[in-house]
Amino acid sequence: MIRLFLADIDGCLSEPYVPFALDGFRQLREWGARAETDPRYPRVGICSGRAYAYVEATAQALGLKAPALFESGGGRFDLPDARITWNPALTPGTEAELDACRQFLLAEVVGRSPTVSFDYGKRSQAGIVGPVPGECETFLPEIEAFAAEHTPGLTAYHTPYSVDVVPLALTKVEALGWLAETEAIGLDEIAFIGDTNGDAPAIAACGFGFAPANGSPVAQDAADVVTAGAVLDGVLEAYRSCLARHGVVE
Repeated sequence: MIRLFLADIDGCLSEPYVPFALDGFRQLREWGARAETDPRYPRVGICSGRAYAYVEATAQALGLKAPALFESGGGRFDLPDARITWNPALTPGTEAELDACRQFLLAEVVGRSPTVSFDYGKRSQAGIVGPVPGECETFLPEIEAFAAEHTPGLTAYHTPYSVDVVPLALTKVEALGWLAETEAIGLDEIAFIGDTNGDAPAIAACGFGFAPANGSPVAQDAADVVTAGAVLDGVLEAYRSCLARHGVVE
C-alpha cells in the first residue's frame, strides 16, 4: 500500500507567482484529514525545493499532518508540532561549499539581469529565481562550471523559474530515503509527483512515481504514470490513482 503521498509545489501544487487553486487545496486537505483515521488514504505531504517559510505556509494552507520537506529535503517541517528538523547530511563542510557558491552567485550572476534575484532564505541550497520562464537557465552553464571547479560536493538543478545548487547528499531522492527511515516505512510505500529534472530520481526511486502533464520530458520518463491533468489537476489525479490501488473510488 501507499502510505505517504508527497507532492512538489512549483509545477505541481501550484504555478510560481500565481494564486493557489483553493478548491483543489480543499480536496487535498480533506483527503489528508481522512488519512489520519483511514489507512486506505495515503497521508499527504510535501517535498519541495522551496525555502522553509514558503513550504510552511503551503503546509498550513493544506492543513498537513504528514511531513513537509523543504529545500529538497535539506530540512523537514512538521505542522502539528511546529517543528523544524535539519537533515543530518548538512555538515559544516557542505555549508562552507554553499557559502562559496552564494558569494559567486551574488558577485557574478545576480545583477546581470533585471528579472533575476538571489533566492534568499535558504540554508541547505544556494540559488537564483525569476518570474520570466527560461531566464535563470541562461546562467546554468557558468553556475555548473563554478560548482565543478570550486564546490565538487554540489550539483545544479533548474526549473523554468530557478537554478538551485544542491549538495549531492541533499537531493530529493536522498531526502526520500531519510524520510522513509524516520517514518519507519519503505520507499515502496511512498508516492511522489514532481515535474522537473531534479525530481526525476525521486520519482523513479519511490513506490509509485508520477509526473503531471506539464512535467519535463526527464520527469515524465522517470514516472510510472504521467497524468492527463496539469499542475494541481495532475496531483489530484495522482492521488486518486493511489486510492484506486487501495480499492477506493472517489
